[in-house]
Amino acid sequence: MKKYDWFKITAHFFSLVFHPVFIPLYTVILYFYLSPRFFVQQNIKFLILYLSMVSIIIPLLFFAVLFRSKAIAVQTEKPRERFFLSVIMTVVYIIVVKKIIHFHQYIELFPFFTGVLFSIAVLAIFNYFYKKPSIHATAMSGAIAFFLIWSYYSQINILSFLSLFILSAAIVIASRLYLKMHTSREILCGLAVGISMQIIAFYLILQLY
Repeated sequence: MKKYDWFKITAHFFSLVFHPVFIPLYTVILYFYLSPRFFVQQNIKFLILYLSMVSIIIPLLFFAVLFRSKAIAVQTEKPRERFFLSVIMTVVYIIVVKKIIHFHQYIELFPFFTGVLFSIAVLAIFNYFYKKPSIHATAMSGAIAFFLIWSYYSQINILSFLSLFILSAAIVIASRLYLKMHTSREILCGLAVGISMQIIAFYLILQLY
């Protein structure tokens, strides 16, 4: 009888469920759920649909093409493999910021996606120089930073939600370490990128608008 490594299976499960490509969409859905502002439901549905297509489906198609051409591996462990994906995702989020998330319609989400764009661009630079900060850590910490900044400026209490989100982030990070996909330094670097880029994005947007 085959013996399963349940810790490894669980680690892969959390890594997949909280894959960086899904985190911005999760963030948007949770934002609309928690926000006290009124939004037209039809607009929310269209936004989620557009984001799903542009930020998830299209990148996955590119990934499939790169995988089939053997330009990258499934786990994308090598920094240069990650560089290809980072460049693709940078272009994707330029489209998102320019065409889908409009500042005057989604005041809080605009700086979030700007921060995501900055984060991916910084990761691309790291990857180009053969470094590979944790993308999972970057995505999770960026989302947490967004909710912290948003709750502070909006004066809303989302402490219980944030506690669960931080717990989820801790589990995901522990999973990446358990699977030996990253070192502690790469995790810390990913956390720093995610948090700092959100802070910079919010500061710049507040100054410009």
